[in-house]
Parts: sequence; structure tokens; C-alpha cells
Amino acid sequence: MRPLARFTVAALALAAAVMVPSPVLAADPLLRDHPLPELRAKADLLDLAAPEQNQVWIVGYQALKAGYPGNPVVHRWNGRRWAGFTIPNFSSRGVLGSVSATASGEVWIGGTRNGSAYIAQLANGGFVEVPAPPGLTAAAPEATSSGLWVASNIRTQPGASVIWRRAGTAWVSYPMPMQKVLAVKGAGAEAWAVGGAPSEDDSVPGVAHFDGTAWEGVDYPPPFSEGSILEDVLPRTPDDIWVVGTNYTRGEPRPTEPLLSRYDGDSWTDVPLPPEIIGLHSITRDPAGKVWISALALSPAEGAQQRPVVIGTSPDSLSWTVLEVPGVGEFGVHHEGRDNLGVELSTSRLWLLTDTYPGGPVLSTASLLP
Repeated sequence: MRPLARFTVAALALAAAVMVPSPVLAADPLLRDHPLPELRAKADLLDLAAPEQNQVWIVGYQALKAGYPGNPVVHRWNGRRWAGFTIPNFSSRGVLGSVSATASGEVWIGGTRNGSAYIAQLANGGFVEVPAPPGLTAAAPEATSSGLWVASNIRTQPGASVIWRRAGTAWVSYPMPMQKVLAVKGAGAEAWAVGGAPSEDDSVPGVAHFDGTAWEGVDYPPPFSEGSILEDVLPRTPDDIWVVGTNYTRGEPRPTEPLLSRYDGDSWTDVPLPPEIIGLHSITRDPAGKVWISALALSPAEGAQQRPVVIGTSPDSLSWTVLEVPGVGEFGVHHEGRDNLGVELSTSRLWLLTDTYPGGPVLSTASLLP
């Protein structure tokens, strides 16, 4: 449920480095491979939503050949098999890049069709196209407790943009004090957004808060780097907001550094991470309150390569657990703004959609129950 933003692929080969593995990392529970629907060889899966049992959604496309995105797909795992859905009024040259779903069964998909935004909603067992806000070239609807939001990266003035909220059958626009929005999460009638703050080159991380009436920027201390971005947000409580992202250091032997911070309403606190972690992407929590984050880690070996992992911790103890993605030996690929992590509310089952090189998309799942 993220924007069709540009994606950044972290270096596929890193300089040799010998790293000592963190003693707090553990490999229990275990992520296991889950079969994907039958897709063409050039398929790419771009987004995942897994809010509830038998409601695991994936979207993307299955190109006829590499480098030519098209033939969009949307599939749901119903507990027994994958079910594909028809995408109404959609050109085969379009791309679906976003799916947002709630535990109550609300599902929205979005992308781009012939150079303009496309949005559809699940209704009566099938998708129905919904007119997108005007002027958008792509759409990533976010269904939250504060409403359905669609961000626009069309700048209304230097450093600002607009975000739309669904009101009945109409779209209402709100000024947004950010120039790039990669994630929106609800907190009751309020909401939080992260992405890029006003800057000349989209290199400064940004945070904004919706108080039920208007969006206001929240100062976030930019790290020292050549560029950084916040990619997801988790409002745990009104005074405990977590944000995750990546700092592009372009240094050796680590081309990136992770960003993980907590906001108490007044100030930010950096959260320590295991030293293997080099980037953070999506954040969620399970019904017990434990926080889970999809990440890239640097293998603790000579000629280190990056690998996808999921890390989890209690917000109070901050003792990290790592879930290793099956198929270690393939590189994990980082796509900026992709939402690839979800936890079923009633079952505490975690789902992770990973892009690997050269293998392509991999779907993994794990039970978080003891």
C-alpha cells in the first residue's frame, strides 16, 4: 500500500567485510516458503497486504519480457489456494503497485494506467473502478482508521504537496507539508505520514501528523548522509510513534545505514539495532504488541552480501529477534516505498514478500504464537 515511487536497488555486491554477528539475533520462529500463484517468468510482485486470516493480497505485473512492465495482476490467498481477480477497465500496459486491506474486509488497489492514476475497490466479490483524484499519474490508496488517503507528489509550492481523503464518493484535498509521501497510517481519527521533507533533491526524511483537521509537519533530525528517506510509520500509541527508513551513506563496506526512531510527542529517540542491519523498509505489530520490521542485513562473512530478514522486539525490552528468509544465498533487493510485511490480527501469522536477485519474488510466512 505504498506509492509507485522510484525504487532504489542497493548494491548487489558489497565489498568484503568481516562482521561479528549480534548475540541478540535468534532464528525462532521460522519463516517458511509459501507458494506463489502461477505467474510468467518475468513477473514482479510490488505490494502485499495481510490483515487477517485468508486475506493475503499481492499485486504486481507479469511482463512478457524483462524491462517492459505490464499485464497487471491481483491475487488473494484464501487459505487453500490463490484466486486471481479481473481488473476492470485496465490496460495490459498498466501496472498495479499498491494494495491496502483491512481486517474488516475493505480492499483497495492502485497503480497507473496509460500515464494516469488508477484506483479500484473490492465490492461484492469483484473490483470496481473508482475515479482517482484529478491530476495524478499514479495512485496508492491507503485504507486507515482515519479514512482512505491517496498521496500526490505533485508539488503545490516549493516543498509542499497535496493529499486526498475519500469523503463519500468525493475526494477532499489537504495541503501536505511534505514533497514525497511513502506511507500513511491511521491512529484513530488521526494519522501519520512519512517520506521526504522539503529539500532540493528529495534527500531529507520527513514526518507529518494529521490531527483530525489538518496536516502539520513534525521536525525530524536529518542524519548526516548523502541522502535518506523514511519509508514506513507505526503509531503504537499517541505518544509512541515509530518510523523506519534508510540512510544512503554510499560508504564502504556498508552502502546504507538503517533509520529507526521513536517520537514521544516532543522529541525523537534513536533505537539501537543489531549491527548487521543495513536498511529498514516496513513496520507493523502483532496482536501481543511486539514490533516487526522487514530489513536488509549484511551477512557476517568474508565477501559479505546483503540478505532479507525480519526483525522483531518488544517495545519495552528492545531485545531483537531475527527471522531469516528461506533461500539465503540470493541477494535481497530494496525497493523504496514497497510495503512488504503484514501480520494477521486474529492468528498472529506474519507474511513477508521479498524480492531477491536473481530469483525474483519470494513469499514467506511464520506463526508468531509460542
